[in-house]
Order: sequence, then structure tokens, then C-alpha cells
Amino acid sequence: MTTMPGADEVRALVDRLRRRNQQVIDRYEEFVAHSGELTGEGRSLDGAVRVRIDPNGAVTDVDIPDSALRHGAYLAEMILTAIREAQADRALKMTALGESLGTGRVRPMVEDAIPEHTRERIEEREDRRE
Repeated sequence: MTTMPGADEVRALVDRLRRRNQQVIDRYEEFVAHSGELTGEGRSLDGAVRVRIDPNGAVTDVDIPDSALRHGAYLAEMILTAIREAQADRALKMTALGESLGTGRVRPMVEDAIPEHTRERIEEREDRRE
């Protein structure tokens, strides 16, 4: 026969649930506050074209030196490559922020969505900054 929990047990359970929910809300609010600061930067494969995106993912800067203009039809691909890298850069930063706040290990899923050569280029750039 199953016994019904007492009022004290129910109150303790509700209190634990409230504390847990508040922790989740606090982490979410911290994530929102910090993710609004995250930008991304990308470069074309040859490094000539540079793109930056803002915290909303919108392109804010495109730097195309005169030397890149000589690439003609290839220039569009250079720009797109830089934009994709900037988006991936921001996605990886957001993943790292989320993990630092205890959201779990989501990095492998994000990395799987980013081409390996793009991840490697971002990691190389980060290594040079350190």
C-alpha cells in the first residue's frame, strides 16, 4: 500500500523545485546579459576579406582591401566565407558562455554544425590571440 506524503514533505519538495527553477532563471538571465556582448569575426580563406557581426548576428563591418578586388568573381565567395566564419565564431562563443553557466555540454552539437576547416581557422586565430 502506498502512503501519501505528508504536508512537510510536499512543502520541502515545492521549495526544492522553486530553488531549482530560480537557479535556471538566474542562469538564463545571466546568459542573456552576456550574450548581448558577443560578436563574431571571420576572414576569407586567404585572410584578405574581414567581416564582423554584431550580437544580433548582423554584419556590421566588411573590410575588402584593394588587393581582394582583383579576385573578380571569386570575391563574392571570399565575402561569404568570411561571413560564415564570423557566424561560427559567435556561435562557438555563445556555446562557451552557456557551458560556463552550467547549461551542459552542447559544444559537440554546435561543432558538428560548423565545417571542420572553419572551426580550425577560428581555433588558430584564438591561439594567436593568447
